[in-house]
Amino acid sequence: MMSKLQNKPAIIYQSLYLANLLLVPALSFLLLIYYFYKDKSLSHFSRIHLIRSIQISALAGVMLGIGPTIYILYSDQFSTSMMITAFYFVTLHALFVLVGIFNLARAMSRKLPLF
Repeated sequence: MMSKLQNKPAIIYQSLYLANLLLVPALSFLLLIYYFYKDKSLSHFSRIHLIRSIQISALAGVMLGIGPTIYILYSDQFSTSMMITAFYFVTLHALFVLVGIFNLARAMSRKLPLF
């Protein structure tokens, strides 16, 4: 049985993932990287939540930042590409936030993340 103190780091990591999407993107991601290199004595449960938060943050950065930029740069119809990019960004951003909320709820209930 896991104690309440063992899942506290997992809750912090999932909260940092959500902060990366909603509040302070670069700073939150750097904090996740810092925790990855600093905390070597984490429980297996917390380590999995940390690694998953970093993976999904990196994926979100690529899919929300680099993907739309490449699409706009290589499109010959600027107004159409901006409309499609705005729709893509809003939809995908909402999806990543929902995944973060789901994983935060799983961390609070002492379960492993699914995504």
